[in-house]
Amino acid sequence: MSEKQKTVVSTSCVFLFAYILCTAECLSDERRQNIFHDNKDKTALEIAQLVGNKYITSDPRIYSPADPLGLKVKVFRPWFYPTGVTLWSLCQLSDISQDTTYLDFVCRSFDYYLDNNKVVYKINMNRGGVMGHALLEANNRRPNPRYKELVRKISHYYEHEQTRLPDGSICYKKNPELRQTWIDSLFVWCPIQVKSAKLFNQPQRYEDVMRQFFNFTTRLQDPQIKLFYQGWGWGINRTTHSPGFWCRGNGWVIVAMTESLKAIPPDQPGWEKLLGLYQDFAKAILKEQAPSGRWHQLMTRHDSYQETSGTAMFIYSFIEGYKNDWLGKEYKNAAIKGFEGLKRKIDREGNIYDTCVGCGTQNTLKDYYEREKRTNEQHAIGPVILAACAVSSLDK
Repeated sequence: MSEKQKTVVSTSCVFLFAYILCTAECLSDERRQNIFHDNKDKTALEIAQLVGNKYITSDPRIYSPADPLGLKVKVFRPWFYPTGVTLWSLCQLSDISQDTTYLDFVCRSFDYYLDNNKVVYKINMNRGGVMGHALLEANNRRPNPRYKELVRKISHYYEHEQTRLPDGSICYKKNPELRQTWIDSLFVWCPIQVKSAKLFNQPQRYEDVMRQFFNFTTRLQDPQIKLFYQGWGWGINRTTHSPGFWCRGNGWVIVAMTESLKAIPPDQPGWEKLLGLYQDFAKAILKEQAPSGRWHQLMTRHDSYQETSGTAMFIYSFIEGYKNDWLGKEYKNAAIKGFEGLKRKIDREGNIYDTCVGCGTQNTLKDYYEREKRTNEQHAIGPVILAACAVSSLDK
């Protein structure tokens, strides 16, 4: 072969390699979903198991390939709130599937955290509340003195030592005068507090939890639109709320309200008021549902991408509201439609697409528009399992 021929072959190979790389890069998440999607006929329970099984058996970033269940080399996900949401969802999946594999995994995880000094809850609420809530749910199913004692410590700390604003609202910063709050903390804080009230006979916690919803509604809910802004006092918005209505943030609020309404006795003063807030909020959420069944990253900005974690939380909450006779049949129908749309974002391997990355309070609408969406983002796994379990429960 002449030098000229070698040059031609070499150049051709370079172009072919570049073409292959370009093709792979241009194969969007949506295209990959279309290639791998065969979940149309799967039941909700099958979807929950698909995602749950993937979580407990196959994460090469976390698990040892030689010991994928972590039975020998106990390497579990970090003690952090997305982990807590998923562990809680696995408790529900264990219930509805009647398969203790999922609850076994949850308990092994908490045993590991306790045995290896991985428990953190005094740095900020993100490090304890949601994990404590999942631990409480595990203890309800499989009582363990160690679990109960840790729930007691976490809930006691949040009641008596958590930083608050002058009106009693929980906040993250040590200087309450900064007024730095955000709606995510309603889910981080309220479920463990409201459910531990019964566990430890602390009924004053019911009033405290409702106070949070009432105060946060005053500070962060738009009085006309009835959706929530994400935060107050952050970044360039030092004396006001953040812009826009972030999907997952509103999801945190509706799930926190749902769990609180289920746990607080209906004859408790303030319960009816909270129910009214919940119903107004649910109506505002329903209004923004896209024809696909999903909801948008910025809920009232329908040119923003459709986001899976918030969508999943709305599905879960609508079904729980319907089952408890707080919401009408249109919400059940919206949840079913939403779940069909959500299934389009889950492929046959249990990969979940189009989830906003971790998102602190943003300065501008543009920041929310441009917030990255990822595949298998940790914030989506638990909500998707919760949504699937809720839909499946309609058949029971």
